[in-house]
Formats: sequence, C-alpha cells, structure tokens
Amino acid sequence: MNSEGQRLAQLPIKLAREIAKRRDPHMDPSLVSKLRYAALACGEGVARVHIIDGRQDEVLLAELFSNEGVGTMIHADEYQQIRRARVSDIPSVMSMMRQSVEDAALAPRSREQVQKRINDFFVFELDGNLVGTVAVHMYETDKREKVAELACLFVSRAHKNKGHGRKLVTFAEDVARQRGAVWIFALSTQASRFFEEKMGYVDVGPGILPSDRREQYDRSGRNSKVLKKEMVGKSGVS
Repeated sequence: MNSEGQRLAQLPIKLAREIAKRRDPHMDPSLVSKLRYAALACGEGVARVHIIDGRQDEVLLAELFSNEGVGTMIHADEYQQIRRARVSDIPSVMSMMRQSVEDAALAPRSREQVQKRINDFFVFELDGNLVGTVAVHMYETDKREKVAELACLFVSRAHKNKGHGRKLVTFAEDVARQRGAVWIFALSTQASRFFEEKMGYVDVGPGILPSDRREQYDRSGRNSKVLKKEMVGKSGVS
C-alpha cells in the first residue's frame, strides 16, 4: 500500500528491500515477511514474484491474465519502460491514437505522418505491451529559441489513473530539455486541468506558438488550449 492506502501494482526489487527494512509498525508483519522473501527470490534470479490476497475469489487467474494484475508484483527485470518508438510500433501507436481521436481528445494523424516523424515518438511499454505514447516535436521561434511541443499524449483506457500519464509527460519534458528547448507547450481540448493542476503548465493562448505551428493551429479549428511550461533543471534522459 502507498501513503494513501492504495495497492501498489508493482515494485522494483530495490524499493521492495527498502520497505521491508523499515519495520513500519503500521504494516502487517506477515506482509513485510512476504515482501522480504519476494525480494530475496528476485535477488537470486527469479524474474518476478506476485504477492496476492488468497481470500479473493479466482485471484490467481485475475493476477495472471491481466496486464497489471490484482496483487503486487516484485520484479527484477524491466517490467515497464518508456522507450523510443520503432517503425514496427506504428500499428499499435495508430490503434491507441484512434481511441483518443474517437473521444475527440487527439487530432487525427495518418500513418504517413507518424512514420515521417517516428523519431519524435516514444512509447510506454508495460510487460511487453504498448499502453501509452507521447511525442516531442521541436520548433524554433522568431527569436531563434528552441522550443518543444508535447504531443500525442495517450494512455489506453484500461491503464488510466495509474500514473502513466505523468511519467510520459515527465519523460517528454526531459527529452525536450535534452534537445535544448527553453520552454515546452501542449495543445489540449480535454486534458488542460491535468496539465495545469498536476504538471505545472500555464494557459497562455496561441500567441506564443512558433509561426509554422500557429498556422497549423489556425487551420485545425479545434480551439485547443495552449499550455506552456518553462524548462528548468537538467535532463534525466540518457
């Protein structure tokens, strides 16, 4: 459980070890023991250990046959990662984006448009399945400043409200920072509250857009909110 009493779907082995060593009096000793032995097993070469509640009906099937399960998985391998998209990912990316286009949350894009800018796209991979995507497009302002657009942010419906969107946004900001952007912007018709309240963006209006991006904005007719965030700090992306 986290500090809000919610189940943790997965834990890397390092964090599992740290929690087991804390000896928190509020934690059930039997759960601490299970966590400790799960971390030991992973340390000895077991890729993943699943801790589940045996009191739940059909809990083993529910844990095994869903991407995130119903228990807590301790893992020693790369269970989840954000990586650069490959050409072979395009069908999955298009399928995910199609869901959001249907909800009017994303502007439609063709396969050719995605393939042309494939180096701008990143995917969130969960246990070998693509469940999210984000793109970072670079522009130059009239003042010859490098700026970035955070675009195509999407998390599949089955994986919403699990923090994946925040991870994708933070990753995209690191990419933008690494590529020399002094600020980043996002266009949104439905997720503006998420960007403002959770990620620290400010609603600034379309006047700040680079000229070529402003032309696209005006042609789209979507009247999206334009949200901006200054780039500070150093990139954590290698």
